[in-house]
Parts: sequence; C-alpha cells; structure tokens
Amino acid sequence: GSMTVSRHMSFPAALGPSVSRVAFEAGRGIFRTGATPRHIYFIEEGSVRLIRHGREGEDVVLHDARPGEFLAEASLGSARYHCDAMATESSVLLRVPRQALEQLLEADPSFARDWIALLAGQLRTLRARVERLSLRSAKERIRHLLLSEGRGPHCELEVDGSLKDLARKLGLTHESLYRTMAAMQREGLIERHGLRLSLTHHQPPTV
Repeated sequence: GSMTVSRHMSFPAALGPSVSRVAFEAGRGIFRTGATPRHIYFIEEGSVRLIRHGREGEDVVLHDARPGEFLAEASLGSARYHCDAMATESSVLLRVPRQALEQLLEADPSFARDWIALLAGQLRTLRARVERLSLRSAKERIRHLLLSEGRGPHCELEVDGSLKDLARKLGLTHESLYRTMAAMQREGLIERHGLRLSLTHHQPPTV
C-alpha cells in the first residue's frame, strides 16, 4: 500500500507507493560492502556514516550523510555496494526497492528529469562542502556557507537542525562556531535571528 511520503522537499512523490519507513538504532548496519544492492535509502532523521575498509584494517569515512540525502543512489547499475553504511545515531530512513526506482526511471521521463535534478543538487551541495572544509578559518567557512547555500541578496539561510548540527557540517566544535558567529555579529558581518543567518549586506566573495 501507499504511504505518506517524506516531509522533505527533496524526496520525489512518485516513489511514494513503493516506499517503506525503517528505523535503525545507533551502531546498526544498513548495508555492507559486497552485498547485492536491493534498496536505496533516503534519510529522514538521524545520520548515517559511509565507511570503506582499508587493507590494513583501517576504516576510512567516505561521508556522513544527513537528513534530506539519498544513500546508495550510486549503486544503481552496480552489482554490489562499494562501502558499509552504519547509523551513527538513532535514525529513520525511507527504503526504496532498487527495482521500483529503475522501473520508474525507464517508464516516466518527467520522473527521470526530477531524479537527475535531485542528484545534481546533491552533487553541488557536496562540492561546496568539500571546498568549505578546505578553508582554514571558522569565519571563512561560515561566509562560504552563506554565499554558497544562502538565498537572496543577503544570502539568507535557515539552519536545518540545531547549531550543533551546523557545527558538525562545518567541521567545527560548537564552541568555535558560537564564538565565531558572535564575533562576526559584533563586526557587523552577519545577522542572526535564532536559526536564521544572513550577511549584513552583500559582501563580494574574496578570491
């Protein structure tokens, strides 16, 4: 039977009928390297870590996925999963049978266009995140976030989740995030109202 589709904007409504909602406790595995991909997943709540195992037994974290992101979308057209996925906190995921997604992609051109747009959006966000994490200072990371993800002339951004989640996304301790934001407010660089941040006036990006 059909179910209520995710409240996240980025989850395509057309997938609704084939979806099931599953909960995972912290530390639970979602899929393992080498297994045949039967599902792709969408994170509603919580976070999921993608891990690859090195030859020496070391773990390499490929990605910490957050709500609003798909998991295992890269396994479409692949014979096996290329990493492990593990819930790093109590999480709720939407599980889509891979077959249902592949059938929709073939049968429904407008869904296929939506799917491509969605993946392109995820790619843009990831590229910006990679670039942001290469910046040295907390101040530069906050400015980069507003310039790359904010909307309108003042680069307004409504923080998704808590400020602790934002700190994690920026690769900062939350103490450092609070301190830097307070300093930027004092210097008149940003405005902050609760979880809404913006640049005070459009500042040209520093090259």
